[in-house]
Amino acid sequence: MKKVLTLAVMILLVASYSLDITKNKVEAGADFGMGSYSPLYALVMPTGWTYDADDQFMNFTIPGVMYKFEAKPNDMFKLYLHGQVAYMMSKYTYDGDAPAGADNFASGIALELNPMGKFYLPNDLFVKVGLPFGYLNFTPRNDDADAIPFMGLDMFANFGFDNREIDMHGLTPWDLFEKGMAFYGVFSMGMMESIDGESTDDLPMYFGVEGCYAHQMEGNMMIKPYLSFMMQLNEDAAAKDTEVRIGGMFAKDFNEKFNLEADLNLDILDTEFSTWDSVAGEALDMLMKLNISAKGNFYVMPELNIFANLGMSMDLSMEETDMGMAYGLGAIYTMNLIK
Repeated sequence: MKKVLTLAVMILLVASYSLDITKNKVEAGADFGMGSYSPLYALVMPTGWTYDADDQFMNFTIPGVMYKFEAKPNDMFKLYLHGQVAYMMSKYTYDGDAPAGADNFASGIALELNPMGKFYLPNDLFVKVGLPFGYLNFTPRNDDADAIPFMGLDMFANFGFDNREIDMHGLTPWDLFEKGMAFYGVFSMGMMESIDGESTDDLPMYFGVEGCYAHQMEGNMMIKPYLSFMMQLNEDAAAKDTEVRIGGMFAKDFNEKFNLEADLNLDILDTEFSTWDSVAGEALDMLMKLNISAKGNFYVMPELNIFANLGMSMDLSMEETDMGMAYGLGAIYTMNLIK
């Protein structure tokens, strides 16, 4: 599997010399966060949210670097190479105290590579395939803990309709405005996974549908409702489940310096493995989780963005649990390599 990923990356890089390059930029930055969310644990757990105000993390990402390369050999095909590397630290406490023997920062060096290709078909139809790869060298928070390597390679293929205009600018350099709609089927499967050198068997395979509609409004404002449904196909995988996500995104440029983006989504997870609700005293097969987030972007200069974010999480399946909250500060400097 490593050879397949290496070959895909090499093809993208070699081919770039003869392609019409549409995006070639590096983003580098750092951030700090506090609350019931950890971006480091999000890489080794189903979610970085704890959905409980008593669970608290102190998080640092120093540095984080992201690379985005996109090019079109012709009007019918587009190549992508997205990647990022980061060093992250996270310290955990429960109700203000760290667990015994675990009053340390967990840390990790994370690498992600995602080579992709998109085929444009008539009538705004498309096929998009990718081979996302991830590596994490994770050191737990326990005293004298050894680093644990995580490694995984997946494959996905999307097919459907997409007439959106994307990567649009408003007043600020924030360039994630969209206009139009997309509806497509999704097939994904795990191809390789190892934890501390041990290979994982029976990796999950999913099929589903996703859709979104991005509506541009007056005043440099966008609303984008979205929906996804993913169903696990293989019976023998470790965590058989079905997931529905319903949500909406909002974005607005207030002036040439300040942008606000916000997101609200509800996840409904139906799993064959019950989760024990210690408060209600019963096992749950259906989980419902609500997440709300907002991020303010202030552009000191077109290349430098200083941001603040706030997030809230609620587990609607549990009773008498205070919502989790998290906030953070950070900065990102963007270098556009297209002259």
